Amino acid sequence: ERRMQMLVLALTFAPLQMIECFLAYVFIIWYFRDNWFVLTTMLGYGVWIYFDKTPSRGGYKRLKKIFRNLPHYRLVADYYPCKLVRTTPLDPKNNYLFGYHPHGIISVGAQANFGTDSTGFDVKFPGIDMTLMTLNLTFKIPFFRELVMAHGLASCGRKSIDFHLESKEGGGNAVMLVIGGAAESLDAHPDLMDLTLKHRKGFVRLALRHGAHLVPVISFGENEVFTGIPNQRGSVTRSVQNWLQKKTGVAPVLFVGRGVFNYAFGVLPHRRAVTSVVGAPLPCPKVADVKKGDPVIDEWHAKYLKALKDLYEEHKSQHGMTAEMRFF
Repeated sequence: ERRMQMLVLALTFAPLQMIECFLAYVFIIWYFRDNWFVLTTMLGYGVWIYFDKTPSRGGYKRLKKIFRNLPHYRLVADYYPCKLVRTTPLDPKNNYLFGYHPHGIISVGAQANFGTDSTGFDVKFPGIDMTLMTLNLTFKIPFFRELVMAHGLASCGRKSIDFHLESKEGGGNAVMLVIGGAAESLDAHPDLMDLTLKHRKGFVRLALRHGAHLVPVISFGENEVFTGIPNQRGSVTRSVQNWLQKKTGVAPVLFVGRGVFNYAFGVLPHRRAVTSVVGAPLPCPKVADVKKGDPVIDEWHAKYLKALKDLYEEHKSQHGMTAEMRFF
């Protein structure tokens, strides 16, 4: 069974799929360069990708339930293993904005526990239609974007979030943001909980605009599935990474995973338990005309930080964590 888990993980590991899909697209264009029909179709598809609005509308919704429940995702979840813990039931009459912490290298817990139903999200939170938000760049990769949209993932822009928090009347809409983003991935080290969150308040403004409840989520083990290269704050390595991240928007993360046949080196994640603990929701009031800098944003941002830290302190000893949660 462990070998089957490894095989399925290797075949479905998102970073590898992204590379494979892009190379397949390039190969098709090259191989069929003399076939005007195939060449025109592929080039047209490449252009269409940049104008398509489907990623901001939740992808292919009719396929979402099917793909979220594909049986092989249970094997992927069991590989780590991943676990989803509910501390409080969520009323499907409300809308929710989940904040996922920490980012880790590639947020494997967000993918397994919230991007699929392999660990029971649909059972533990009945009536909640979860949409995992990801970078818009993801939807620019030919073929891979179709696979991602079949799972119901959406781009993380403001208009996309607005759409999803209003997509179903009567409540039950939920979006998940990995709030720390690329910058936080630079702090993905074992027994460390440094979060890029102190000045990130846009998610609070969105929650207030829609009256959505804020839901803090802590994933224990997320920073353990890869081994990060030492890059302490203030070091030359970290300074170069920060500069590149600001210039490109992509964090140049240096890490080591495992291979298919070895444990010492590779790009696949290690077998480390990843447990996502979902905290109690914070019922934000609806302030439709809220603007950047309004005091109400700071008020609810402070409440969110406190709720997140309390959730971490309550559960960290159960998962072998000793580090203090720090906000940057």
